[in-house]
Amino acid sequence: MKVFELVSAANAASTVTSIGVDKGDVDGYAVEVAFSSGTLNGTLTLEASVSGNVYATITGTSQSVTSGAQHVYNVTDAKYRFFRLKWVPSSGTGTITATASIPELLK
Repeated sequence: MKVFELVSAANAASTVTSIGVDKGDVDGYAVEVAFSSGTLNGTLTLEASVSGNVYATITGTSQSVTSGAQHVYNVTDAKYRFFRLKWVPSSGTGTITATASIPELLK
């Protein structure tokens, strides 16, 4: 399993878009999001791309965050090649950190 940081303690009072991740041919992955403050409010979404150039919101992934709650996405049957996380704040201050895990292909 590959585990890596998507967002490293970024200012969550501003919109944050993670790096795009090439998940290869693996159909599933997980994303864990943590906030440093209990005062943050906003919306988390996952975005997908086939080419890595144009991203669109993945239907059903928008999550409203209140009081800086933690979130985990467990994605299965993902037929696109790339994904990224997007945070759009509405109020509060603090930082956002996000970590992803992708199963490695068996050889």
